[in-house]
Amino acid sequence: GRIFSEDTSPVKASISQIVPLRTSSHQPHIHDSSGCRQVALLVHSDNTVSVIPDTPRSHAVVEEAVAAGNNGLFVHSIDKHTGEFRSQIVSRKAESDSFDLVTVGTTVFDPSQEKIINVSYPRRGEVLQSPSTVLGDESLLLKYLNPHLVVVVTEATPTFFSEIKPAADEESANRFYNSLSTGSSTQHMRKPLGAAKPGEGPPSVANTAAPSLFISLVDSVSGQILHRVSHSHVDSADELSEANNVPVVVSENWVVYTFFNQRTRRTDVGVLTLHEGMIDKNGITAFSAPEQEVTFSSLESAKPIVLSRTFGLPKAVSALGVTSTKAGISSKQFMFATGNDQVISLDRRFLDPRRPNGDLKESEKMEGLMKYAPMLPIIPFLTPSHVHEVSSVQSIASASAHVESQSLMLAFGGPDIFFSRVSPSKGFDLLPDDFNRGLLTVVVVGLLVALNVIQRMNKKKMVTSFWS
Repeated sequence: GRIFSEDTSPVKASISQIVPLRTSSHQPHIHDSSGCRQVALLVHSDNTVSVIPDTPRSHAVVEEAVAAGNNGLFVHSIDKHTGEFRSQIVSRKAESDSFDLVTVGTTVFDPSQEKIINVSYPRRGEVLQSPSTVLGDESLLLKYLNPHLVVVVTEATPTFFSEIKPAADEESANRFYNSLSTGSSTQHMRKPLGAAKPGEGPPSVANTAAPSLFISLVDSVSGQILHRVSHSHVDSADELSEANNVPVVVSENWVVYTFFNQRTRRTDVGVLTLHEGMIDKNGITAFSAPEQEVTFSSLESAKPIVLSRTFGLPKAVSALGVTSTKAGISSKQFMFATGNDQVISLDRRFLDPRRPNGDLKESEKMEGLMKYAPMLPIIPFLTPSHVHEVSSVQSIASASAHVESQSLMLAFGGPDIFFSRVSPSKGFDLLPDDFNRGLLTVVVVGLLVALNVIQRMNKKKMVTSFWS
């Protein structure tokens, strides 16, 4: 590319973060070669902030961003070595044109117990079709939509795992011997494991295995943990370094992640859906409506209600992605880059944590829910890569096309780059391949000829009537 302008700015401390700022319509770009169009904040290691380029216009842009809204401009930093997640707000120094950082909240992932292996953010610019989900009984399940959500994946350190594993094994052994002693004295009629009434969940079973993988949902503004789940994916501390590839994708109120479970020798797919609550089908009428907050605040809003479920996949997964459409009307598909050099896709309904374990109720059938199955299917005609091998995919990106039914996806990161067009809801806004275009052309031309003849006949009739 061409360099329009360049300059140097002295700094007093090392730069830890660069925050680009979007210029509003009140601060137009400078379109000559003497100025820089982009304005950015430089966050230094000593919690000071500098503005580049150092011009009055740049300071005006930052001042507008700091004063925008009721809360201001927030930034956050993650130190993987110390495990510190720090949320800060940019404030203006008193009687000065400079800015500094004030800490709002801090969350520490103890590096002696767990290490950060992955951080994921929501997809920016994602089009949301509806803020709620219509259930089969016509009630509404409200989505928890937090643009400041950050997913932090941590793994237990070998030392910490070695300390907690004997305690977990001892608890499991005690539970086993207690069940034996209890079962020898009394006899109780019990249902088979997993048996439940139609639509009900299975009986809860305590998991005494030592947790080794943690998924934390953190708010980047308040710095607090919104939700945290753990998984037992290894049997020994020596296996921890072998299972640290945990791809994550965040879409709307969905969080999907995968990890290889050394204990079961398969890939587990974890799904989290975040919700604010539910409105009954009679909760909204022409004369009444429930009280709802029209604005979202990371500092004041309640924590989400989280539904979770874990599925199995017979293939290793190296990357995750999700489709994106123009208006968000089409159903979403999650894409998986598997270890056998394929890119497969699954409809979001397969990953719904609300899939019932028992027989489907009538309302669940109307909603389109499917009965729960522990293993996810690999459907050949839902494999975008088809017969092509895409080696070592590390990332999957998607973008919307000009028509709603189509989504463009790109798998890259390894020696191969794969691009394809997928149809999550089929081509509902496209003409089929067997459409008779010739007949349509004949009909349109015939209508145009008939219209022209009728106009001529009408004109001739009007002239004759005038002369008579």
